Amino acid sequence: MLASEFFALSLSVQVAIGAGYLGYVTAYAGFRRDHDATDAVFISLAFASIATLAFLLVEKFGPVAAFLTAFLASLICAGVWRRWGRRCWLWCMDKTGVHRDDGVHTTWSGIAQTDRRVGQVSVHTEDGRILYLNDRSKYHGAAWDGLYLGGDGSVVMVVEEEELPNGTEETRSGISDEHWGTRLTYIPASQIRRVNIRMK
Repeated sequence: MLASEFFALSLSVQVAIGAGYLGYVTAYAGFRRDHDATDAVFISLAFASIATLAFLLVEKFGPVAAFLTAFLASLICAGVWRRWGRRCWLWCMDKTGVHRDDGVHTTWSGIAQTDRRVGQVSVHTEDGRILYLNDRSKYHGAAWDGLYLGGDGSVVMVVEEEELPNGTEETRSGISDEHWGTRLTYIPASQIRRVNIRMK
């Protein structure tokens, strides 16, 4: 759709499209990599219908109120779906024997998006090194609490210890600095052979 065509639409339709897509992005953040255009369109339409209903209910109070209410309704529904609704739906499908598919097609996406807490991580690299984050709780409040699992398979982490290919172990010091922050290490997916994670 061209910009000129979009702005020729009624305000309610423009709001529905924008709020619907924003709802989709919010509800499926981190899970969209495996979605195709059909998934994006129809999930966006689900949130767009909520935005449209909200817009129509509040339209009598003016376009600004209707606009804000529509976006807010879509975002709230997306947040509720992401936090509780999706999990509840999948639980119901599993318990009733309909299916056990959660729509996540890669294990790494499931790990990266879990709401469980990660306590320890070790990353084995292609060149034989092993990088350890032994106590993530020490870095609460630091960037990403000391660990970020990228959607592309990369890892950003605090490295407390490193085991070299010859078996030598090195303990890192000066990881946290009051003025400069916390030192993190980026490991590209292409350099990772294995990742061990402890979760609660």
